[in-house]
Amino acid sequence: MIQAPALQIRHIYTRHEPVLLGTAGLLLLVGGWELTAWSGWLNPVVLSSPSRIGEAFLRQWASGELLRDLWISVAELAVGFGLAALVGLAVGVVMGLQRDVEYALDPFIWFLYSAPLIAFYPLLIVWLGFGFPSVVAITFLLATVPIAVNTLTAVRSVDPLLVRVVRAYGGRTSDLIGTVILPASLPLVVAGLRIGIARALIGVVIGEMFGANAGLGFRLTYYGARLRTSDVLVPIVAIMLLGLLATQVLRIFEHRVARWRRT
Repeated sequence: MIQAPALQIRHIYTRHEPVLLGTAGLLLLVGGWELTAWSGWLNPVVLSSPSRIGEAFLRQWASGELLRDLWISVAELAVGFGLAALVGLAVGVVMGLQRDVEYALDPFIWFLYSAPLIAFYPLLIVWLGFGFPSVVAITFLLATVPIAVNTLTAVRSVDPLLVRVVRAYGGRTSDLIGTVILPASLPLVVAGLRIGIARALIGVVIGEMFGANAGLGFRLTYYGARLRTSDVLVPIVAIMLLGLLATQVLRIFEHRVARWRRT
């Protein structure tokens, strides 16, 4: 009976060990950072302290500025990545099923995959103007190609014997996609979506930094030009949390997909 609480605590620790150790490491990092700033070893213009960043966060939140910029960035990310997912998945599936389409589109896909697409952003600003349209466009371009390439690879990795069996029994293309290709290719497809969401977030930030007057990326350049380090770090942290949230959403989707495949 005396050992029961100790065993229970050990069980709780073992079950939540990654979260507990990660939290402890984060607290040590923030605490050491704050102590270093208090000691005067850090130039506040170069790197602010956590407490000052917290004050800047409260100030931007109270003014409504942070929430407004966050919603703009989320909207651009959702539209750009959503369109990229639809187009990338469709192009990848069609290329995987139709060799002639793959041969026709392959040079363009690999050109876009290897080219520094950010270099096209000045043209997008000329064509679409500053703000939402051009940011969504660069986000779409950056995210579409990895999704399409991963989807193509996933479709090509499906066992040809299963495809021939469905064809032999008179299955239509929709039957083939729903019963064979989709379940077999989902892990690679989801991996492509995770790469795509990361590149989409990069597109949003870069687009807002150079071609917008609102959003988290815009605030980075706005406060950076004024050497307000504490205020600069607030949108940086918000961008990191947004990326973490998007990745976790895709991870939850991946787990649900894995359970569906097993059934």
